[in-house]
Amino acid sequence: MGRNIVNMLVSSNFNLKSSLKNHKYFAKISNSGLFDEDFYNKKYDDVSGDPLTHYLTKGYREGKLPSLNFDPDFYLNTYPDVKQADLNPLFHYIAYGKSEGKLIQQAYAIRRKEEICETNLAFLSNYEFDEEPLVSIIILNRDGLNHLKRLFKDFDSKTNYSNYEIIVVDNASKDDSVKYLKSLDLPIKIIENDVNVNFSKGNNDAADIANGDYLLLLNNDIEPTYGWLNELVGTIVYNDVASVGAKLIFPFYYNTNRESSYRIQHSGDIFAERMYPCCLYAVNKSDSKLDIFDSSLTRNNLCIAVTGAVNLIDKKVYDELSGLDEEYVYGLEDVDFCLKLHKNGYKTLFAGNALLFHHESSTRVKSKSYFKNDKHNYSVFWNKWGQYLSKSLFIDKLHAKKFFTEKNLKITIINEDDSNLELISEISKDFNNLDFTVEIISDMGNHYIGNSADILLSFTDNYDLENIIARGDIVKVIVNNSDLSTDGYDIVVSLNDLNSNGKYNINIVDDFVSEFLEKLEIIIMDDYEF
Repeated sequence: MGRNIVNMLVSSNFNLKSSLKNHKYFAKISNSGLFDEDFYNKKYDDVSGDPLTHYLTKGYREGKLPSLNFDPDFYLNTYPDVKQADLNPLFHYIAYGKSEGKLIQQAYAIRRKEEICETNLAFLSNYEFDEEPLVSIIILNRDGLNHLKRLFKDFDSKTNYSNYEIIVVDNASKDDSVKYLKSLDLPIKIIENDVNVNFSKGNNDAADIANGDYLLLLNNDIEPTYGWLNELVGTIVYNDVASVGAKLIFPFYYNTNRESSYRIQHSGDIFAERMYPCCLYAVNKSDSKLDIFDSSLTRNNLCIAVTGAVNLIDKKVYDELSGLDEEYVYGLEDVDFCLKLHKNGYKTLFAGNALLFHHESSTRVKSKSYFKNDKHNYSVFWNKWGQYLSKSLFIDKLHAKKFFTEKNLKITIINEDDSNLELISEISKDFNNLDFTVEIISDMGNHYIGNSADILLSFTDNYDLENIIARGDIVKVIVNNSDLSTDGYDIVVSLNDLNSNGKYNINIVDDFVSEFLEKLEIIIMDDYEF
């Protein structure tokens, strides 16, 4: 105990009064079951020395949890006098609160997880089948023993489905992953690789020996909840689709990424715009701050793509489309495959009630090799899908389908002549009535258009078109109402003569917008090169 008091003095910057109090109740706190040394060390990598000493002198001020059995926030909010006095909540409970009958409860992380799992039970379909089709669950693993233990904890009872086989592709693990897998009382086959093959090859190799009617691509960092497999299989069996994805939730983060805890990680994909690297990339469809049981997330929705972390696929279709593209190195192969499905007339569905936790941050380390692979993957992806994606997204926006994206078509109007203001105002109103977004730029000094503009509509040629800063797939349109240069523009739209009083009437504006849309539709539907 002498060492403890010295450690406390040092940790508390030699606050003798505080150190003596902490020392007095040190053993009681340690023996209370409300401080978990292993949990504290594991969750907080900035802890040095004795963990309880650290918590009593520093950790509680930093908002660290002493264990999952004690919620400091609940205690402080329930008893504001403790909070106002800036006291350590666990220390106060052991020293005074317990004898005073004060209440405590488990940490938010535990309570919220139980609430999520219990709530999701109410939305499950609990499908029944005349005959359950065989599902081949494919899992890639490399040194993921802890992930596998979490994944397979009560695995069979959580599925609410009995007809499945598991194929684990182990990529030369140096831990006890394979030994653990062989100890499980589950229908498991193991492919033991001598090297770390990429995600596509690993899944394709497993698919070659799979016997299932359906393949389920499943990350090893997934934590299932009850009924997840029944929900996925029922969704694909009773709907005319070839692929089904799941609702993925971030777990609780005890240190970094705290704000992401129990937020939506995946609910189907849409595409967003960017300039570099050109021009579109897949993002989660839902706002991460949306309640995970929002009505939009508790039903099945068609989408353009789902993540390969949990993806149930008709095996016949998987084989027909030659599986995953092995040119990718752990990235974009899942989006690539979903685009293959779409291009070949197959549908992908998001199953809103197949709920699983995805411990994504525990497996994806953004090292130099990650960024190198990311650059390679996007180059492969864009060379393969750039034209198809840009065209599809443009048509989607033009007709407000809200499938590839939920954004409106954006038109940036370039004008440097005050005489055009009335016309541009009327045109902008017409575009707004079509649910297009309009932005007007009168000063092109910096040539900046931005990544959100789909169409550049110019009433001037008084700038260097080659140097505009915009997406590479922007459509460039010029209004030829004088002797403007049309070189480099994709579309030229004419403008009828002014009325005798120098004003534009409504018919002229309508004609202009009609011609603009007609020419736009023609080149987009033809083989226009974005």
